[in-house]
Amino acid sequence: MSPLDAFRSTHGEPTWDDLVTGHDFSLLEPAEIQRWAPGDGPAATRLRALEGDGLRFFEAHLWAACTEAAGRTPRPGSTGWYCAQDRWREALLRQALAAECTAAQLAAKVERIYEQVGCPEDMLRMLRPSQPWSGTPATVDPKAVQQFLDQTRRTPSNRTKPRF
Repeated sequence: MSPLDAFRSTHGEPTWDDLVTGHDFSLLEPAEIQRWAPGDGPAATRLRALEGDGLRFFEAHLWAACTEAAGRTPRPGSTGWYCAQDRWREALLRQALAAECTAAQLAAKVERIYEQVGCPEDMLRMLRPSQPWSGTPATVDPKAVQQFLDQTRRTPSNRTKPRF
């Protein structure tokens, strides 16, 4: 299941905030965003039409289409950014927890999410990151992951800021 499929199964269709943030975290490729991008405005139309060398300017067109549709573009530090970051984190964690895998595989998946999407303070309780210099693998408590996800369902936007 792709990150976008995981997102849709958890939250439904992504908003522009989710698309921009998903792109910034390298979860979404330009082609995925182009296929989904809603709107009939000129910026959205230009975004969908990009190809070849024009994709070098994809991010600028993404921001323009987002601003055209939503009136703003989420950037790190904004509420829209943090809320979208939380939605991506939740979707990816739910996908990781739902997959059949060993404890070591789950720990590696959770650590990847931790590294890619960021980690709020309350996520630190479930993961002990790997220590490559000592050969210690990551470990995770699946029950703590579930508790974290249960908490996000109750208070999705009242999360602490990520630690990088």
